[in-house]
Amino acid sequence: MTIIADRSISASGGVPFAQTERFKFATIACGVGPAEYVVVDTASNVFSTSGRSRQFETPIEDLISLKTDVGDSVVINRVARVAEKVYSIGSDRRLYRREGIDNWVDLHTEGRGAPTPADYTTSPTDWGRVLGFKDLSAFSDTDFYAAGGEGDLWRFDGKTWYQCPLSTKAQLETVCCAGDGKVYVTDLHGNVWAGREETWTQIATSELSWGSQPVDAFWFKGRMLFGAQEGLYVINGDKELVPLGEVEDGVPNSMVTGRIDISPDGNHLLTAGPYGACLYDGEHWTRLFSAFDFR
Repeated sequence: MTIIADRSISASGGVPFAQTERFKFATIACGVGPAEYVVVDTASNVFSTSGRSRQFETPIEDLISLKTDVGDSVVINRVARVAEKVYSIGSDRRLYRREGIDNWVDLHTEGRGAPTPADYTTSPTDWGRVLGFKDLSAFSDTDFYAAGGEGDLWRFDGKTWYQCPLSTKAQLETVCCAGDGKVYVTDLHGNVWAGREETWTQIATSELSWGSQPVDAFWFKGRMLFGAQEGLYVINGDKELVPLGEVEDGVPNSMVTGRIDISPDGNHLLTAGPYGACLYDGEHWTRLFSAFDFR
C-alpha cells in the first residue's frame, strides 16, 4: 500500500498506505488509543489507517465549520499527536481534536479555544499572518503549548489560555515540550528560544534562508533535534543551530533525512527526506530505503 499525495507526505515520517493525487501539503501523525496513522492536508482532506481499517475520510470542513469569526477559511498547517490525542493545527489559533473516524472537535465549540484579539472582527489586519498556530506540543493534557504567527506563543492549562511573553515578532515554526522540562520554540530563520510560562531566553541563533527553516522539533535521547528541508539540525556549543553532521559522524544526508517523528514509546526516531528514510535509535542509523537504490 502506498499513499502519494505529494512529497510532503513521504517526508513527514509516515509509512506508505494507498495511492492518491487528492492531497496537497499533507502531514501525518501516529495516534494511540486507537493506534492509527492519520494524514491531513491543508485543505482538511483526511486519510487514516489502522490494523482494522483504512479509508479516505470526510474532509474536516464538511464535518465542522472551518470559518473564522471574520469569515476566513482556516488552513490546517499540521496534524500532530499531542497528549495521546491527534490534533489538526490550524491558522487563526484554531485546534481540532480527533475523536475517531469522521469525528473532529473544534476546541472553540467546547469553550476551550484560544482567544482572539479584541478587534479581531473589525480590524483590517492580516490576522492569518499575525496569529498562530503552526505547531502544538504538550507535557500533559493540562499543559499545552501552541506556536505560530508573529511570535504568537500560548500555554493552555486545560481551562484557560495564557499568552507567553516571547521577545520576537518573527514567524514561529515549531514548539516542543521537551524531556528536560523546558519548552523549545523556533522561528522562520532557525533561531531557538527555551523557557516555560513567563520566562523565555533565546538560546541559539541561526540565519537559515526561507524554505530551509525547521519544520519539526523533537526531544530524543536527551537532546533537542530539529528537522528541516536541508536535513537534521542541533544546537552546538557556540549556541548556533547547525547541521547534525557537523557535530557527529555517520549522520545520513538530507536526501534521506529532514522531517522527523518519534515512536510513541520514545525509543526510535524516524526521519525522511525527498528520496528516502532512516531510522535512528540514538546510537545507530538504519537506512530504510533510498530512491537511488532502485536506479
